[in-house]
Amino acid sequence: VVVMAEKSCDMGTVNIAMEDSLCNGGTQPQPQEAPLLTHLKKVENQITEAQRFSHLPKRSVVDLEFTDLSYTISEGPCWKKQGYKALLKCLSGKFCSRELIGIMGPSGAGKSTLMNILAGYRETGMTGQILVNGRPRDLRTFRKMSCYIMQEDKLLPHLTAQEAMMVSANLKLSESIEVKKELVKEILTALGLHACAHTRTLSLSGGQCKRLAIALELVNNPPVMFFDEPTRVLKSCPIKIKLLSNRSSLLNLGNLTQDHTTAVLNAAQEIRQHHGLDSASSFQVVSLMKSLAQGGRTIICTIHQPSAKLFEMFDKLYILSQGQCIYKGTVPYLIPYLRNLGLHCPTYHNPADFIIEVASGEYGDLNPVLFEAVQGGMCVLEEKKNCCGKKDTSSPCLAKCLTDSAHVESHTFATSSLTQFYILFKRTLITTCRDQVLTHLRLMSHISIGVLIGLLYLNIGNDASKVFNNTGFLFFSMLFLMFGALMPTVLTFPLEMAVFLREHLNYWYSLKAYYLAKTMADIPFQVICPLMYCSIVYWMTEQPAEASRYMLFMALSICTALVAQSLGLLVGAASTSLQVATFVGPVTAIPVLLFSGFFVNFDTIPKYLQWSSYVSYVRYGFEGVILSIYGMNRTDLECPGKVCKFQKPEEVLQLLDVEDAKLYMDFIILAIFFFIFRLATYLVLRYKVKIER
Repeated sequence: VVVMAEKSCDMGTVNIAMEDSLCNGGTQPQPQEAPLLTHLKKVENQITEAQRFSHLPKRSVVDLEFTDLSYTISEGPCWKKQGYKALLKCLSGKFCSRELIGIMGPSGAGKSTLMNILAGYRETGMTGQILVNGRPRDLRTFRKMSCYIMQEDKLLPHLTAQEAMMVSANLKLSESIEVKKELVKEILTALGLHACAHTRTLSLSGGQCKRLAIALELVNNPPVMFFDEPTRVLKSCPIKIKLLSNRSSLLNLGNLTQDHTTAVLNAAQEIRQHHGLDSASSFQVVSLMKSLAQGGRTIICTIHQPSAKLFEMFDKLYILSQGQCIYKGTVPYLIPYLRNLGLHCPTYHNPADFIIEVASGEYGDLNPVLFEAVQGGMCVLEEKKNCCGKKDTSSPCLAKCLTDSAHVESHTFATSSLTQFYILFKRTLITTCRDQVLTHLRLMSHISIGVLIGLLYLNIGNDASKVFNNTGFLFFSMLFLMFGALMPTVLTFPLEMAVFLREHLNYWYSLKAYYLAKTMADIPFQVICPLMYCSIVYWMTEQPAEASRYMLFMALSICTALVAQSLGLLVGAASTSLQVATFVGPVTAIPVLLFSGFFVNFDTIPKYLQWSSYVSYVRYGFEGVILSIYGMNRTDLECPGKVCKFQKPEEVLQLLDVEDAKLYMDFIILAIFFFIFRLATYLVLRYKVKIER
């Protein structure tokens, strides 16, 4: 039975309701609670034997070895380099299948850097050799047989767990749809997610998000799995901590102390360390990783400071300090190893806390001693004895996962580019339709602003005395459609960049398939929104009741919106953060509007700035709209008074300096802008993927 204790954001204590005898050795019995506790028994963890899947594809086992691994980065900006800094120094080790390996160390020790290099996420600045099953690593092949589950569980918020799993299965597997559905059901059930299969990921808890992130990568049964801080999540409040009501569990959680108050404080410290993932969820995640390792996989994770209960679950430790290894070996051997070096861990102290304290210098600068011990080979005998000498492939669970290690993995995607495009296009359409801000609000804004503008400029389209008002209406229409298309798409890539990088680097799909699906899925909305707006304002403002002019007005509005959308995608892809994108987006619109031909005629612009008018895509949209409304031999406008200066449409064209413009050229130039911006966005995304390594 699990006893709950809640910790709120503004409270500094945790109240744990349990028998005092659990903490003080049973010297003070409490008759009131004894009848209840006599019927209590420990509930077993539901996430067990996660390696038992009947529909997983068979993959070869993988042993990962690295020798003399070093990593350096340049300090200072590219134009003023201030030398190089070594983050990793001459690391060597071997991680074998059926092992749960924990990479530990204090902050800044190089844990994440080492794992990024082993996973293939970092290449530039790395020296040394990485071997896969004794052969030099081919990165493309290795990326397909491995997966990287990041600390922040980046998931698409508007997909359900079932839908996200089916997308992963459709992209990673070439089996029939029935096999995929059965596999997804098995994985969700084994990971305790079947009850929330139809819940959107936005509503999942931190532990559920972490397990879903693991489930998404487990679909194609990768032999190597990397986890970055798997017991940490971003949801930090409110937090519930679950303590098993038995003496040993409490003592493990409370760092083996006997005092009740100390146990409570240590439990609160455990909460702070996990940043929102409570101890029960942390135990479930680590138990899952342990089960995956027992199924024949190589599981490598970074973990900062685990509790004693989690610490003892690891098969092997690789502890870093200042970019160098201070211990590599099994968990039981850590304390004797340190004792041989004259470092005695206190009896009731968590060994994980003790080694971190030693590495952090709390007992003096002992790192040189630890470095020399590892380099001298004190860990080698233990490593050889425990690493790969106990592989038992007779287990029926393991046999389902293991195949011939000489099996050659293909480095191509499991599905074709066309299939990837179809799956991603469908996923993007679903998420876009469910996004109230991106879709519903955009549709409503075009309708409401269209009605408002129609009422403001009511029946002025054929009035010669209100030509200036009508040209202002036409320009504002281009302005509104530009911003309506630009601003939502500026956020497209910054919001999903982390999801894209995780899926692409884990070999789900190619960049071109993702980019085409992402950009093509939004085009229908960029057509529908201007279509609704133009249909409202064109007739309310009483523009010429001719089908050809109406169609040209709509076509030019849609083209302007598509070009603005392309510019928004480019700005978003090139921006380093969401804040930068939302700032740069409107700023890029200012020169585009200034040189559009409405505020200043082309002849009035200084010679040295006239080139700017040619790169303003709004100019061509506005110019085309003016030609559509006042060109093509339109009859004279109605004049309510005696004299109207602009009764002849040709005079309006002369005023705006567009009498010699060609309508077809406006369409051609807008199309050129569209393809240039789209191509530039693709190249920027490709560059970003490249620099990630």
